[in-house]
Amino acid sequence: MPPIFRVLFACLLLWCAPARADEPLHITQAEVLEIAGHGYSKPPGQIDAAQLPGAWRPLTLPHALPRKLTPLTQHYPEGPPTVVSWYRVQLPALPASDAPRSLYIPRWKTDGQIAIYGDQRLLYQSHQSTYWNGWNIPLWIALEGTAGEQLPRTILLRIESPADSGGGISSMWIGTDDNLNWRYRTRYLVQVQLPYASSAAFLAVGLFSFFVWLRLRNESVYLLFFAISLAAFLRTLHYHVGESRLPISDGWFSWITINAAFWMVAITHFFLNYLHQRPLRWLHTTVLAVTIAIGILTLPWLSFLLDAYTLAPLAYIALTLIGLTVVVVGCYQCWRAKSRDGLLLSIWGIIGMLLAIYDWLMQNNYVSVESIYVGPFNNIGAFLMFMYIIYRRFLEANNHVRLVNASLQRRLREREEELEETHRRLREIALIQTLHDERMRLTQDMHDGMGSSLVTALLAVERGNIDAVMVADVLKHCIDDLKLTIDSMEPIEADLLLLLANLRYRLGPRLEAAGIKLRWEVENVPMMEWIDPRNGLHILRILQEAFSNIAKHAGASEIRVATSVEAETVLVIISDNGQGFSVEGGMAKQGKGLRNQMRRAASIGAEIELESGRDGTRLVLRLPVTREV
Repeated sequence: MPPIFRVLFACLLLWCAPARADEPLHITQAEVLEIAGHGYSKPPGQIDAAQLPGAWRPLTLPHALPRKLTPLTQHYPEGPPTVVSWYRVQLPALPASDAPRSLYIPRWKTDGQIAIYGDQRLLYQSHQSTYWNGWNIPLWIALEGTAGEQLPRTILLRIESPADSGGGISSMWIGTDDNLNWRYRTRYLVQVQLPYASSAAFLAVGLFSFFVWLRLRNESVYLLFFAISLAAFLRTLHYHVGESRLPISDGWFSWITINAAFWMVAITHFFLNYLHQRPLRWLHTTVLAVTIAIGILTLPWLSFLLDAYTLAPLAYIALTLIGLTVVVVGCYQCWRAKSRDGLLLSIWGIIGMLLAIYDWLMQNNYVSVESIYVGPFNNIGAFLMFMYIIYRRFLEANNHVRLVNASLQRRLREREEELEETHRRLREIALIQTLHDERMRLTQDMHDGMGSSLVTALLAVERGNIDAVMVADVLKHCIDDLKLTIDSMEPIEADLLLLLANLRYRLGPRLEAAGIKLRWEVENVPMMEWIDPRNGLHILRILQEAFSNIAKHAGASEIRVATSVEAETVLVIISDNGQGFSVEGGMAKQGKGLRNQMRRAASIGAEIELESGRDGTRLVLRLPVTREV
């Protein structure tokens, strides 16, 4: 174990250690007996060490045998070659204790099965898989678990494993729950719970990242984060599983464990490429080729040629070479691209590969079996590193969105100012145009109405064909015409009745002076939005001309004004009781007044109907309630 981890582990032990008066028994001396065989057998219920064949030899615990690195396997009819290693420990006389004592073994490192005997009686046996059997999980076995049971004087350990897989056993402890259980809890925390908790937390955040990627498919960094978290979770499974039999075969679990490490290297390679944006085709091809090749060679379907578990040491050597290449090249490319996140990830990857080398040495028994695997803690650092990168990316994206929003707000404000200025200019232009149109309208109406009457009167005066009565009549007509023009400038808000009321106010006194009674039978009618001052003046002119014709030519004593509604049409009806006239003759002569009435009605989308006879004349002005402007 590296010195720094030894110091940290020692501090953790001291921190967790409770105050106690007695010390547990630490066993470091034992005897070993190895018996070669083929295949696996169940451990006997009782065993007498004196009857075992062979000679016992003393050794110092912890004890381990190096593992052979050959990937080749040979099939034997009687079963694979195995070795049963017997470890015998003679316990000294221990002081009496009211608390029951237990046996604590920090690690038994082998591929196979373990059975533990106390004074020839079976106390514990494993029921796990052959290879993935809980080798990283500490054992806690009660030695005085039943009433009246005596503490055994001889402890036997039976470990049956493949002949070439190596194996080992740590030193052992015997003590009570008060003075020994804290050691077991601490070792269990470091070797089992921390790897499981860190990989599970990594995977949980990775799943969240995956759902984010489902919404943001163009952000591949979230998918890469999920992939690395899944690969890390699968890779660390073998550190904390094995207390019960696995739901899948040893072959497939070996395939997942070995290949998950290569998947982590490949995904790290893709992540670095994402950060520095300087991919190298040769490295990309090499990483994919090696990952695919290892995945195929370790398939359980090819176990008749190469066994995945036996091939693992050589596969991890290849993993170390390709992993170091990925992180070193990635570090250089990130340095060239000035990617701070990439440099941090690359440096941590280099540290992780060094820790992986240490774990490889420990796995193959070149490091003490009592040491701790440091690979799972590399996942904690990788988890924090990837979280930091994702966090940085989130902050950058959030800052980018904020800048974009600020830019959009500025551009929107500028656009609003431009539109406001444009609208101001358009309002000024519209006002000018309205004034111009109103001036032209008034000019045209005064020219056609009052101007025409004055010109006619002027010509009559110049020719001497006019008297005072005619002059008065012309002047009254001009005054009425001027008043109607002024009335048309008042806001009427699409109200025809208001328009008619103004007409009544202006013409009523003149009609009464002429001895003509005015019957006003106007009813409510719908509002007509299209009646503006210009269109209202046309209506007034039409009705003014009708009143003028009645007063001049009909000889009527009564005029009736009425309104009604037919479907989408408003009717304004003016009738008198005068002598009438020939409508056909009047239209044929194309009198100026009648012609002006027809022209004005057509200009506002209205129609005029005339009926005349001995009982009088009836004019109907048909106005649409709505019309296209």
